[in-house]
Amino acid sequence: MRPKSSTIVRVGVTAIPPNDREPYRDRLLAAEGLLEARQLLLAIAGTLQGGSPLIEWARELADLHATLITVAISATRRPSDFDETVTRGRVGTLIGRIDEWSAFHLPRPATGRRHTHSLGEVISHLAATYAQMQWTLRHSDSAQHHHDAALRFAQVQEGYADLVDEIRTLRVLLPLGWNGIGQR
Repeated sequence: MRPKSSTIVRVGVTAIPPNDREPYRDRLLAAEGLLEARQLLLAIAGTLQGGSPLIEWARELADLHATLITVAISATRRPSDFDETVTRGRVGTLIGRIDEWSAFHLPRPATGRRHTHSLGEVISHLAATYAQMQWTLRHSDSAQHHHDAALRFAQVQEGYADLVDEIRTLRVLLPLGWNGIGQR
């Protein structure tokens, strides 16, 4: 009998032994619709369409966070009918929709480490950081501010990429979300 090969095959960012390829495909299918970090960036920026409902929700979250930044900084740019409570409520509703989607579409490993934030909260944070970066790049003349904003966004995006990898490899259990006081 020939010994099994110890060759590692690279699929995406996770190294897996050849005899474990089928379970890996199953894991990918178990998280079908979950956006990779690059896809989420394109969704937030408004250049990705179709497929997962996360695309539309992520884009809307980015728009809402951009609106909240604009009205907080400039009273002259605030629309006369703007209602901050309604806008924040819409953010909470979208976070809830993402959390509901994740509860039915993502694996829930019993042995994975527990994450502190739901998928909706993570995507909302990434969308808010993107909006802050875009505002800084457009309205600040400081090269240091541009660098700091871009670096912070890159760090948040990298954290999301790591989370996606942990979800796909069944190493993390996301909370289901919470309809807290004044949240939704």
